[in-house]
Amino acid sequence: MSEVEQGGNDDAAPHCPPHPGFVRGFCSICGAREEDTEGGALGVVAGTESEMMKQGGDDNAASCSHHPGFVDGLCSKCGAKEGAGGSASTLAAARNIYGDPVMQASAPTTNVPRAPDRATLLRTKKLILILDLDHTLLNSTRLNDFSAIERGQGFTRNIKDDPSLELFRVEPYGIPMLTKLRPFARSLLAQASAMFEMYVYTLAGSVYAKENVKLLDPDGVYFGERIVSSLESKRPDMKNLDVIPGAEDATVVIVDDTDAAWPLHQDNLILMDRYLYFASECRRFDYQIESLAERGLDEREHDGALAVVLDVLNRVHKGFFDSVHEHDGHCADVRAVIREVRGQVLRGCTVVFSLSESLDELEYEEDSPIWDLAEELGAVCELDVDETTTHVVAEDPDTEKAQWARDNIKFLVNPDWIKAAGFWWRRQDEQDFPVNRETAE
Repeated sequence: MSEVEQGGNDDAAPHCPPHPGFVRGFCSICGAREEDTEGGALGVVAGTESEMMKQGGDDNAASCSHHPGFVDGLCSKCGAKEGAGGSASTLAAARNIYGDPVMQASAPTTNVPRAPDRATLLRTKKLILILDLDHTLLNSTRLNDFSAIERGQGFTRNIKDDPSLELFRVEPYGIPMLTKLRPFARSLLAQASAMFEMYVYTLAGSVYAKENVKLLDPDGVYFGERIVSSLESKRPDMKNLDVIPGAEDATVVIVDDTDAAWPLHQDNLILMDRYLYFASECRRFDYQIESLAERGLDEREHDGALAVVLDVLNRVHKGFFDSVHEHDGHCADVRAVIREVRGQVLRGCTVVFSLSESLDELEYEEDSPIWDLAEELGAVCELDVDETTTHVVAEDPDTEKAQWARDNIKFLVNPDWIKAAGFWWRRQDEQDFPVNRETAE
């Protein structure tokens, strides 16, 4: 296998329909609108979060001569229609693709260790940290899902563990897979463990989750038994703190790549860039790009996505316990601290958006996503320039406001300056985001 270079950061979704479930009206895997789908949701979580619903496919059907069971008329392993061949086992009739029983909303298991209470957390100066698994700390794919380019790079069914590249074979439920740890994942856990009591929360099966957590934490010093999987989760399409006994919103920080997975806990969430190392992931999310594995690249350790998250976690932890000291521990709420840390990023900046006839005005008007992001980061957004303006955001260098910014020695940046600040949780160097003919095209 060719040596993987660090640098680059790409993204990646499974084969729907059938759809496993809908969050806010969209399929939790492929993003299809619920009203546009014919078959609706299957109602089970199938496999890892990165391939929760990989149904169908000739390769899978060929390898599933004895179907373990059927859900809604489809084989729970390969997706073949019932009656198309093979046999079903009554015992496994309601299993997902990695073998965990499909849990009903009314009867999840409750084997998750209890979270420390507030008094204990304050005494030990720790908070609760809940980490997603797939696409956040690692990425997995089946051995028969490598692309032709990946096979040319040495990714074959006979691939062995390569600790130097943090590539490991796992076989949950006898299904051969390859897992790639995200750069800096182990360093993040080592440093975060001094500040947080940590849990993994994934919608994948329990065996898959435990096998992959063991790669990250072989001695169990970071997570122990604090692993939440589909077996414990009450819903197949969303996550909720109520599956962790004793967890309080005011002391929980969540790190996940999917905000829609946490509809009831958005204020606790630190949303991060999705890690999609393999080509199968890019195909599932309909990204028409080469995967990191295909290009022989990877995220960088020192300033990649997880290093950014660690920096944010440090600031949130410090802000919370500073608040504890100021208010004698009674009012500190991590949700307020996350908002405050987020709101410091562009504090002191007054932003005006410059439009041109070729641009969609709705893209930059009040309450547009980019306007809302700027305000979330602490900037003041105005419709017109004046002496308080610090930044003009434009794509066309020839607009009247863009010229005003140059004449008045104000920052003139393209919209990616705001987006990058949101991703990195820090104000970016304006010179790296110039407005020129290329941004106008």
